[in-house]
Amino acid sequence: MRHFATLKLKDILILIGLIIIGFGWTLIDQIFLPESYQRFIAFIILVFILCYLQFVLNKPAKVIHYSNSIALITLSFTIIVSIIMHMIINKDFSYKSIMIWLISGLLPYITGFLYMKTKKK
Repeated sequence: MRHFATLKLKDILILIGLIIIGFGWTLIDQIFLPESYQRFIAFIILVFILCYLQFVLNKPAKVIHYSNSIALITLSFTIIVSIIMHMIINKDFSYKSIMIWLISGLLPYITGFLYMKTKKK
């Protein structure tokens, strides 16, 4: 556990709220964005903004350890929801699900790096 940050109650509650916002967006984005590539671009932007908001609100001392924790939680949630929705319920699993896994797993690190570069010393 030395490569992970211990999340406080505030961290967890904010993360849950941001995951709910992100999940809600993915449920309604098909109404506004007809093309798949548009939804992926919007998903990347949304996840980036939500991850950055997570960093700004919680101001972690060790950004990489915090990124590890956030990436593990979001990637686990994304994989579980994707398997349930696309394999069990809809039976339409495709490469798009794997791309969403990659986005969910990598963006906390990219966001953490940009947060380290932009935060005030």
